[in-house]
Parts: sequence; structure tokens; C-alpha cells
Amino acid sequence: MGAVRVPIGDVQLYVEIVDQDPAPAGEERRAVLIGLHGGPGLDGAKLRYQLAPLADMARVMVPDQRGHGRSDRGAPETWNLATWAADVKHLSDALRIEHPVVLGTSFGSFVAQQYAAPYPEHAAGLILMSAGARFGSLEETAARFHQVGGQVAADAVRRDWETPSAETSAEWERVCEPLLSLRTDPDPLIADIEAARIRTIDVNLHFMREGKAMDLRDCLGAVRCPTLVVVGEHDPLVPIRLATEIVDAIPDGLARIAVIGGAAHEVLTDNPEATYRVVRKLLADLARA
Repeated sequence: MGAVRVPIGDVQLYVEIVDQDPAPAGEERRAVLIGLHGGPGLDGAKLRYQLAPLADMARVMVPDQRGHGRSDRGAPETWNLATWAADVKHLSDALRIEHPVVLGTSFGSFVAQQYAAPYPEHAAGLILMSAGARFGSLEETAARFHQVGGQVAADAVRRDWETPSAETSAEWERVCEPLLSLRTDPDPLIADIEAARIRTIDVNLHFMREGKAMDLRDCLGAVRCPTLVVVGEHDPLVPIRLATEIVDAIPDGLARIAVIGGAAHEVLTDNPEATYRVVRKLLADLARA
């Protein structure tokens, strides 16, 4: 694994790269997989760990997006999907990556979807994990969290939606975040990574105050590459219905959905075998194209 700081205009992005050396015999050019972490307000450490096994098929790089982790913060007015999406293109240009496969998980999937509109010919493929094109309504979301976490969870969802603050965010982290995974025996390394992650709550609050009205379905009409939408069967945050809207909005039959059984929002934590399997299939299909 190597780490670099890459200048892209007004900021430098911290990027960690995982590559297999040497490349398999006969493989002249390896695919590049750019991973966009969740959040907002979390660094990319967990996603780097979870995508590292794919380095046998692709050169994997995971930046901390601007405002996050070890990357420059940038001005608050740049903490928006349009800028984060442009950063993906500018990062690719800086590293001379022509047609990456872009994987976004949760919040990162919003960035990946936004990126598809202004740069429709840039990506070789999209992988959207735990992804919807919009948020569900407050009532729907609170009801789903009530099912998995009772009234305490539903109330935490409602407070963080209606009056977001550092306090409501901390309550969400304490009460709701554990409900995003079904695993009772998580990878101990994941727990260590979670404990050490860099959190930028002001980025989270800045985005979420406006992001609740987001609807990316119009952006998806610009997609021109194979797209895989991955959703957990029991995700309380992104139900299958919202993930299916992405597939429906992408033209020409380019998108398909993979529902991961035995998984909630954290599909790579809850059922890594099934999740890696569908991702590897897309990477293999792209390599043969």
C-alpha cells in the first residue's frame, strides 16, 4: 500500500493505493478502481481495508474526499456533491487514469451518481453500494429504524433529521449506526479502524442540512457504462425500493441490482463473500469487454 497527496486545484487529496505487484502474466493494463467512502464526515480507512482484497483484479485507490480525513478541507461552500464529483475527474486526470471503475458506498454512492452526469464517457463502470438516488421520507425512515431498534432509534432518526446538530449526530452514531450491520461477531480489525477513523462533523452537518432534498434520478439518465447497484436485503437506511429506482433511471439496460442476503447497510461487513462475488463479476465482465 502506498499513500500520496495529489493536488487537484484548490486542495490536495490524500489517496492510498493498493496494487498487486507484479501484475498477472499477460495483463498489460490493469483496471483502476476508485473507491468513494461513506459518510459524510468519515475518512476512507474502512473502505480501504475492505477493498484491498480486490487488488488481485484492479489497482485500488481510495481517497479521503475533500473535507474528510487527511485530505485538505477546502472551503465549506465546496462541500457539495458537484464539487466532490468533479474531484473524482480531476483526481483521475492528475494520476493519468483514463477510464476508472468508480465504486461509491453509501454517501460515496451519491458522489458517484453525481459524477456520472457531467462526465458520462469517463467511467468504465459504476458500482453503487448501499445506494439510493434520494433519501426516503422521514416517516418511512423512522418506521424502518423503529422495526430494528425500537422507539429509541426512531426518535434518534427524527431528531437528527429535523434539528441536525453535533448532539443529534452523536446520538445517531450511538443509537442508529450499530443497526446498519447485522454482524454480532465483526472483524476485530474493522472495530479498530472504526475507533480510529477521522470524523469531521461540520462537513456532515453542512451536507445533511441540504442533502435531504437530493434527488439524483435525473443525473442517472446520463450514465453510459455498466452499473452494478448493491443493496442489503435488510438495510433500514436504503430499502430495496430506493435502490431499484437507480436501475430504473439508467438507460439502455446498463444497470442491474444485486440484493445481498443476510446484510443490512454494511454489505461488505455483513456478507463479504456475496458482495465480493458480484463486484468481481462486474470487474471480470469489464475486463473482457
